Amino acid sequence: MHSIGCTPHLSPWNGTMDADGLGIQRALSDMFPACTHPGGLAWEISTGQLPDHKVIAHSPTGVTGWAAFSADDTRLECAPEDDATTAALTSWLFDIAAGSRFSIAVHHEQHSLQQDLISRGFVAEDLPLAGLSHAAESVAAHAPSGYRIRPLEDGEQGRRIQTHRRAWKPAELPFTDGSGGDIDPNAESRFSSSALESMLAAPIYRRDLDLVIEAPDGSLAGCCTVWLDPVSGWAELEPLGIVPSHRGLGLAQTLALDACRLTGELGGHSVFINSAPLPYYRAPWDAYLKAGFTPMNRGTRMTQAEDGHSH
Repeated sequence: MHSIGCTPHLSPWNGTMDADGLGIQRALSDMFPACTHPGGLAWEISTGQLPDHKVIAHSPTGVTGWAAFSADDTRLECAPEDDATTAALTSWLFDIAAGSRFSIAVHHEQHSLQQDLISRGFVAEDLPLAGLSHAAESVAAHAPSGYRIRPLEDGEQGRRIQTHRRAWKPAELPFTDGSGGDIDPNAESRFSSSALESMLAAPIYRRDLDLVIEAPDGSLAGCCTVWLDPVSGWAELEPLGIVPSHRGLGLAQTLALDACRLTGELGGHSVFINSAPLPYYRAPWDAYLKAGFTPMNRGTRMTQAEDGHSH
């Protein structure tokens, strides 16, 4: 999958799970955890979260990496030892950025990228590039009486969409510093039927790992999609949300641990959650630590210093 020392060809990517998208997903399988998880990419594609400008790098042997840029989200991912692809994507990134300041994730193994950024005046941010992991194994995790964890059933798509939208209503997220008071109380999650259809069509998606929590009254109290990558053996939970009226019962922890059990039963070895100890939104991080997940220090985010230079 990697082409070390061979200058790759760059071409625009439309951000869908087309042949190029599948090629990127396969490349990420080889590189994880030093990159985005393939399931995380599938979720971002389904929900339209990728940056505006996207490019793919490939050689005759396959996809070697990708990069993307928008004002508030910048990516560059390829095999850490692939200096040629790193250089080509970095050059494209600074051309498309056209002098704009931006922040970018740099995983520990990406030494060439880090050195290039440093030479351009970039410095590490205070908050590390983090994550959480747990072994894919059976752990005692019992839902409160009357609650049941099960896969999404046929015909439940509408309920699944509404459950996600209630769990992720912006003004009702558990912000820890009061910043949620500035959010429009009428704002809604962007998750839609088209996003769900795209998610269900992703090659890495499994219906038996799209989990919901059924409450005692038959309503859905939460949901979690488990993206198991059979190549790397890593699964990612993205997203996991609990409806506000059912929070405080330990349902998020129970759901995450049940995902660990299921992942192990299906041949995976580890479960990943793309979370960080954000000072304004610590609730997810603290909840998963309580469930036994272990912090991962995956690298750093780098940004151009105020007096930095670019060339």
